[in-house]
Amino acid sequence: MKIRSYLVAVSLVASGGLVTIAAPAQAALTTTCVGEGGAVTVSGALVVPAGASCTLTGTKVKGTVTIEAGADLVAKGVTFSSTVAVGNNAYLDITDSSVKGAVTQQGAFGVHVQNTAANGGISAVDGFLYSVDSTVKGDVRASSGELYISGTTVSGAVTGDANLYTDVYDTTVGKTLTVSANTLGGVLCASEVEGDTAYRNNSDTLQIGGDGPLSSCAQATYLRGDLAVTDNNANAILDNTIVRGKLIASDNSPALQVGELARVRGGITATTTAPSASLARAAKAAPQDRGADLAAKVAERTAQAEAEAAAAGTGL
Repeated sequence: MKIRSYLVAVSLVASGGLVTIAAPAQAALTTTCVGEGGAVTVSGALVVPAGASCTLTGTKVKGTVTIEAGADLVAKGVTFSSTVAVGNNAYLDITDSSVKGAVTQQGAFGVHVQNTAANGGISAVDGFLYSVDSTVKGDVRASSGELYISGTTVSGAVTGDANLYTDVYDTTVGKTLTVSANTLGGVLCASEVEGDTAYRNNSDTLQIGGDGPLSSCAQATYLRGDLAVTDNNANAILDNTIVRGKLIASDNSPALQVGELARVRGGITATTTAPSASLARAAKAAPQDRGADLAAKVAERTAQAEAEAAAAGTGL
């Protein structure tokens, strides 16, 4: 009968918040983080266990990162060389960092990515995905939650399906933009889309370029491909946008409203109207950017996670 041996070691972090557990020699190291971690290199995987909080500053992780159910990870100036998985009701806040693998969340509270290079794309199901001033090499896909992107460069496609809303500000999308079945519609403002753009089966309000009821938007939007706005039960307005391809608009209730600053270069196959007076008044009423609500969620959960990690950091 073979006897397994295990090595338990505490990483060289001032807080003592990282505990490394090495399984048998043939297995990779797994580091459990409860508390605070600093500028060390984790050679294997890192796990934030269920219900725990971890903060990392300047840490390098060579293996996968897993944030288990109800756990929090606040990471600043880190380098993650593999994937990051965010579990049910868990939370990831990552700033000034680099992630080489994909970031995925399933049923999470949310993911906040800021000033970060996400080189494997981001995928979210449930919860919010809030990307600010970041670079994503790959696709951004979100469903059944909230999707808000600002100041971000996405080399792949952006897809928002069955979300509460999909809002895109000051962002470059390298491939297609698809927004479908969003309960509160969406905003596209001061952005560029290199592929085709499609809005279909959405409700409430769609603001594609220009000022509108959801947001003030002074800068123009540029769409290199076709724009299709179809089968929406939403107040939809297109303005201050250059569409290099075709405009296709059909089966919208009410009809798509097209403002004076919209320019379509590739022809129009559409049923449209001029903007209504009520929508024009709403555009001047200093609408609230939905990013403010997400920023408040981020600030609250991050502060809670940092406090819990600080409390746990000296207790291991």
